[in-house]
Amino acid sequence: MTSDLRLGLIGCGQFGAFLAATAEKTGSARVVAVTDVDPARTAKLAALHSARACADEQALLALGEVDAVLIATPPAQHQGNAINAARAGKHIFLEKPMALGEAACAEINAAVRDAGVSLMVGHVLRYFEPYRSIARAYRTGKFGRALHFSFWRLEHDFLQISPWKGQRAGSGGYLYEVAAHELDWLRTVLGEPLAVQAQISKRPASHELEDTVALQLAFAGGTSVHYLGGTAFPANSHGYCLRFEHATLSSDVAFDPARLRIESTTGLSPDDLEFDTTDPYLLELNDWIASLDSGTPPITGDDAAATIALIESAYRSAGW
Repeated sequence: MTSDLRLGLIGCGQFGAFLAATAEKTGSARVVAVTDVDPARTAKLAALHSARACADEQALLALGEVDAVLIATPPAQHQGNAINAARAGKHIFLEKPMALGEAACAEINAAVRDAGVSLMVGHVLRYFEPYRSIARAYRTGKFGRALHFSFWRLEHDFLQISPWKGQRAGSGGYLYEVAAHELDWLRTVLGEPLAVQAQISKRPASHELEDTVALQLAFAGGTSVHYLGGTAFPANSHGYCLRFEHATLSSDVAFDPARLRIESTTGLSPDDLEFDTTDPYLLELNDWIASLDSGTPPITGDDAAATIALIESAYRSAGW
């Protein structure tokens, strides 16, 4: 099946269009049907892919020629989209965050199990460099024990991307829409946190997202993590400082491996990390497509639901 996987796209916005194009770049899939709440966007993307333009999700899911779906809608819609796709017998690639709330995730996972279909959630930071290589090197013991991690992801123009991003009912909030990336990656590296505390500030404004978010997390072995984010900063800034027993890794341009600095007591340098220059979204979708034959997606619904549980714990600790 995966030699010519026939895809339906639910959500034809900017990211949905990108996801569809990337899926076809794998050489193992083609987009055969698309749908969106905006008929003009549906028609435009259907023409681009020579695909069928469907009036709604139900029409797309009823098509026998659709083997699997890419879901790239606002997070508030993920629960319904995914459950409907599972009940229609379609395999699912669901963009992160999985859904808004632990109960919604549980319902998706139950529907997937009942239908016997496959679900992968798109936590793509696991595939981004230098995060991917840092995680791999840590697991081999190159850095020694993890001591303290600090992340900052300060947003200036994030709320201008789409109106729904500034609505908690649409996006879930900053932790769902942005911090989910680093929180998910942390879980893959350090395991599940033992405790999380959050402090959130919000001034009166037309949008509903957090101005500032400060998280403090505790992990097994004494590792501590601090995360600073939010939407009210005067400029975009995204970086990290990861302190291990034998090395400190830092960068003020998080997604550029060339900006990674390593101070090491054992002579480690960025050259030791062997960065992959392949588009991380292409790596992610290649893994998903390959997993449809093995039956084990790289990022399962249960795995992704644990990230949602962490987000909800953080919000509860802040009284949100």
